[in-house]
Amino acid sequence: MKAQRILLPLLAAMLTAACDPLFDEEYTIDNQSSHDILFIWSGPWHYYPNENGLNYDGTYPVPAGQSATLPFNGGIGSTGENAIKTNAQWHIFGDSVSFVVDGTDTLTFHADDTLGADSPYNFSSPRYTYDELAGSMGGMGWASLTFRVDDAMLTAAK
Repeated sequence: MKAQRILLPLLAAMLTAACDPLFDEEYTIDNQSSHDILFIWSGPWHYYPNENGLNYDGTYPVPAGQSATLPFNGGIGSTGENAIKTNAQWHIFGDSVSFVVDGTDTLTFHADDTLGADSPYNFSSPRYTYDELAGSMGGMGWASLTFRVDDAMLTAAK
């Protein structure tokens, strides 16, 4: 009888949690240039563990020819293209983002630059790639937004 009093609430909690859809998002900087860059953002999300368990506070190094992914464990709910773009704009980017090129030159974009072809704030830019996977309870359970950086974009910093 005592075991039932413990197991029944535990089982109920597990079933309730299992019914809530979860989502995750990833924002990736794909550095296809011949330069090392440091991605600097001003938004409030300043903790991103990478695959090696290192922490970055508002900056993320992206070596030439590589990509870096900033994961966000979204939590309960779902995501989608509009949701991840909104999260990128307001929670990652904030009012400005910068790319420090080879540790010397800096290319900065501001939140009001939503039309520039190279601006990360222009989510209609061909520099972006969006991907998604459906969640187990409907809606999107995972979304990915990738921003491609290349030498043509970085020449503005030189």
